[in-house]
Amino acid sequence: PVTPVRMPRSRYRYPVSDLGELIFRVADEQGEVHVYQDARLRYLTFGNQVEQSCVDLDRPARLQHVYTQAMLLALLLVDGPRDALLLGLGGGSLARALRAADRGIWIRGIEQRAAVIDAARAYFRLPDDRRFDVVCSDAADFLAVDSGYHDLIFADLYLATGMYPQQASAEFLQLCRRRLTARGVLVVNLWASNYPAHREASAALHGVFDGEVLQTHVQGGNILAFAFAETVPAIERVGLFEAAQTLGLRLEIPLQRHARNLWRQNSDRLRGGPSRRRG
Repeated sequence: PVTPVRMPRSRYRYPVSDLGELIFRVADEQGEVHVYQDARLRYLTFGNQVEQSCVDLDRPARLQHVYTQAMLLALLLVDGPRDALLLGLGGGSLARALRAADRGIWIRGIEQRAAVIDAARAYFRLPDDRRFDVVCSDAADFLAVDSGYHDLIFADLYLATGMYPQQASAEFLQLCRRRLTARGVLVVNLWASNYPAHREASAALHGVFDGEVLQTHVQGGNILAFAFAETVPAIERVGLFEAAQTLGLRLEIPLQRHARNLWRQNSDRLRGGPSRRRG
């Protein structure tokens, strides 16, 4: 059950933190969900000062966090993706950006906490059209019964204290791979602060996806992994940078810079083209 906590209006302001005024607070069996506002920026947190999501109310489609900006490189690694599955909704930042990038793409968000879905709908301007929906479910439970296949799967599952451990497990990654189309790519947001845990996560990714993985470090301590259902596609360097520049200008994010980082950090693999599978 979700227990809303009304913020009392009086001659006093709402409680203030480094993220601004607390404008909404709710509690469920997993803890707190808070929404803060500082001028035109609105933040979602899980009861602490760690930003789970942020929206600029004047430019809601513009991604505020560097790692989410870089996640959109997936749009350039799959030719004309038809649909995207978001594992972990948060405030819906990726959903808004994907809709701005492509009006025709089908987007489904999977979020375990009803309180987070309610906050996202009320405060974070989720897309409002027939090509977007949200399912309240545990991500692994949803994948286990899902009968669809997806061109893009974004896994960004985090708790108040850090990454949801399930996200880096071989069992979870196998569920994701089974739900990708032949040309599909899984994008996983990993946390780099715990090196042994990251090594285990990277090993699991390479094992499940037969080594068909690109990784890029981004500002803020995140490592993004792009894992391909088949093989890493042949990518032409100049074409990638030009496409990133075009999309980045549309979304008002430095996507070409992220594309250059991806190329530089995977240059041996990308220059050599797709590896040959062992049979």
